[in-house]
Amino acid sequence: MLFQRTTSLLLVFASASVMPAGETMKQITVKDGDRILFLGDSLTYLGGKEEPKKHVTKGYVRIVEEALQKKHKSIDVHWASTGGGTVQTLLSLLDKQVLPKRPTIVVIQIGCNDARGSTKEKFEAGLEELIDRLHKEKIQVIQCTCTSVGEKHDGTNPADKNLEVFAKVAREVAMRKKVPLNDLRVAFVEHWRKNNPDNKSSGILTYDGNHWNQAGMEFVAEHMLKMFKQ
Repeated sequence: MLFQRTTSLLLVFASASVMPAGETMKQITVKDGDRILFLGDSLTYLGGKEEPKKHVTKGYVRIVEEALQKKHKSIDVHWASTGGGTVQTLLSLLDKQVLPKRPTIVVIQIGCNDARGSTKEKFEAGLEELIDRLHKEKIQVIQCTCTSVGEKHDGTNPADKNLEVFAKVAREVAMRKKVPLNDLRVAFVEHWRKNNPDNKSSGILTYDGNHWNQAGMEFVAEHMLKMFKQ
């Protein structure tokens, strides 16, 4: 039974590595004067505050900002998020923490908490509402998939099955809404396969299986930057 379960999850992981075709593969062109805002859960909250100091020296938000400002001095990069956030939390942040900053681009990073405490239907509806509200304000959107709750590469992290389901929902919503997709889930899984030979549950891109360490911040920043055409 254990062999069957592991094999099944590995097949799920393998299927996740197939990126959706079409519109979701596009980049967003950045220009002088753009205001980019990363909207997410505790992963972005810690990435913006550059905490905990024991594990993080430079968060992914600042890494992205510094990289983009090498060519576009007037680009502003901000973040809005809260610990334990879900897609419903992000909707509640729009009027107070997002729209007042007048972003031209919003990157949605969410899903790990939803996968552990919500339904895929509620997550799907929330993402669609969030993107629709941002588009109504003429804001360009990039959608990310969820990352990890445990870094084992063989599909045996307890949350893997739900994370794959919710990542699939994010891919489908991105395709329907015709927004670029940053498939962090695929990127993380592929990285573990190559760089976690001992199949450890943490210590590769995270310090606890979920929250990113400095290597994770740099890895996420690298993949965020791939979404911007300069």
